[in-house]
Amino acid sequence: MLAIQDGQPYPVGIHPGVPMSEYLAIDAMGASRLGTLAISPKHYQHLLGEPRWETAALSLGTAVHMAALQPELFEAAYVMEPSVEGYDKPRATKAYKEAVAALEAGGRTVLKRDVLAKVRAMAAAIHAHPVAAKLLARCPERELTMLWENEGRACRGRVDFLGNGAAGDLKTTRNLALFSPHVVTKLGYYRDAAWYRDGLRRLGRDVSLWFFIAIDSAAPYDVGVYELVPDALGFGEMHYEVLLTRLAECEASGEWPGMFPAIQMATITDAVANAMIAEEEVA
Repeated sequence: MLAIQDGQPYPVGIHPGVPMSEYLAIDAMGASRLGTLAISPKHYQHLLGEPRWETAALSLGTAVHMAALQPELFEAAYVMEPSVEGYDKPRATKAYKEAVAALEAGGRTVLKRDVLAKVRAMAAAIHAHPVAAKLLARCPERELTMLWENEGRACRGRVDFLGNGAAGDLKTTRNLALFSPHVVTKLGYYRDAAWYRDGLRRLGRDVSLWFFIAIDSAAPYDVGVYELVPDALGFGEMHYEVLLTRLAECEASGEWPGMFPAIQMATITDAVANAMIAEEEVA
């Protein structure tokens, strides 16, 4: 059995309808922990003792996910900020703060007017994209929490959409043109996809195709659909297996090295070196 922070147990399996806050509280190995472990074991150990803070980007991503993938739940969970007339800075007033507190006490998440409009526009852009719309129609299962075990280690994952041998993630990005291969590589999305696919396989749901639906976080909210190539999935699987082996070694030894435990050679970038060579050739 795997338990969330408030003590309510979730068994190994695939669970729809788990709120993101509860998912993040599950004490198990997940993609975000693997990403930190990839930096260094020292960073990983530090992460375990730190509270998770929700950034503006994470809050926007969570709202866009729900608006695009579970619109009926979005309308019930989110609400526009209250309107307080007659003030230059209405958000600083007592009336505004009390109205927001009342909405939050009722279980609603309050979004500023411009943010709510942005979230709805992004969700609309996703469904207006012909390929993204077809992919989501093919994958009707949404926001699934997966819990499994890997050699006795509790593991977790969350797949955004699943169905008919395909699965994938919805991602917001600051620059759609750089999403593949730059963002997929830099942020470890290839490794995350392999991790989730392994979880699905262990839980009896084999998928042969993994997709990303990526959307620019700035207007006009352009959208791209990407199929992750098999070689990238294979490399991602090898990468997380290496990380899990390294974690086991650290747990056994009690040693948690940082990124650079040995002496490093300081150098300069190729761009600087090439510029210097070019100047010498001109001279």
